[in-house]
Amino acid sequence: MTSPFDAFDTLLCGAMADRFGEVAVHRPRVLEQYAERRADQDRHAQAMTGIFSAGPADTRLKGSARSGDFSGTTRLAGLSAEFWIAADMVAALADRPRKGDTLVLTARAGQPVYAITMVAPSDMGDLNLILVREDQPQ
Repeated sequence: MTSPFDAFDTLLCGAMADRFGEVAVHRPRVLEQYAERRADQDRHAQAMTGIFSAGPADTRLKGSARSGDFSGTTRLAGLSAEFWIAADMVAALADRPRKGDTLVLTARAGQPVYAITMVAPSDMGDLNLILVREDQPQ
């Protein structure tokens, strides 16, 4: 039996997907050490709807310092990119995304390709894919 909170979550996730969702193509790959990644023949490419978000990321490096030797802090600027997939879409997937797979944002200019660096499931059944932009050969 589902709770009223589950019903509200399903309703809210559907509304967010309708408003902010976009279709992306998940392309499975085999992740091997010291080898170029290649398509995974056991899993098939599939379209999925999710919410893409990207924004600036600021990371501070931590370390040890002696008095006077290290003034200030070192910071790295970058870009954080994620693709969130609602629980009902996750349940409909034939294969769950894995680290090393790619995600192609087909509705965006140039169809950018992102590699999945981490798959973060929640206890609600949804997935958050942590992405990094992947260079494409010319």
